[in-house]
Amino acid sequence: MSRRPNLQPPSIARHLCLRWSSAIAVCWLAISPAFAQEIGKLYATRPPPGSAFIRVASIGDIKADTRLHINARDLSIVDNDAASRYRAVRADAPVRLSIDGAAVGKNITFLPDRFYTVVVAREGANWSAHAIDEGPGGNASDLKAQLRFFNLMPGCEATLRIAEGPTVFDAVAFTTVKSRAINPVEALLEATCGSSNVSLKLPPLRSGDHYSLFLTQAGGKSVLSGQFDETEPYRDR
Repeated sequence: MSRRPNLQPPSIARHLCLRWSSAIAVCWLAISPAFAQEIGKLYATRPPPGSAFIRVASIGDIKADTRLHINARDLSIVDNDAASRYRAVRADAPVRLSIDGAAVGKNITFLPDRFYTVVVAREGANWSAHAIDEGPGGNASDLKAQLRFFNLMPGCEATLRIAEGPTVFDAVAFTTVKSRAINPVEALLEATCGSSNVSLKLPPLRSGDHYSLFLTQAGGKSVLSGQFDETEPYRDR
């Protein structure tokens, strides 16, 4: 004889929703926030097949009120982050990047199904852009976390190591990235570039997480910052 399943409160709410369709609003309130979030992800608008995913980072200082645009749409960089979130764009059409209304370099075309960090830098009164190809993304193993290290410090090759431990990345050239899968751990990391040496405590990572580290300059000093890699919800444009 089969046992009757032990329904948890969200499951009970969903069963009531099926029976009492007139009480949809009440039912949604009864469903747990986590379950509602998963439903939102399931039915969220997905980027067209073959899209490219790009984000923007800056070499050197960038003012807090600077306005970034991709194809005339605002692109924000959250406080204390070195880069924006990834945005899905058409890979079969040039992408227009502008800062405070001024075009940045020439329009860029990206390859489909790949991730890019577009690094912008001020050159006199103008801005330039350099696209770093990160590859198709994803982990070789869902049991590990993915770590990326970007060297945005001009004039030197960077090294990243665990404090008083082994080297994680070596000889990372300017405006390039190196990545690897790591076991989810907490650690104090040190980045060296020329005579500069800065550190950052790695936050707790879980299996499947993607985390980027950026070695940059701010106020004339080297800075090592990190952020979890995120992609914006897609909107038809």
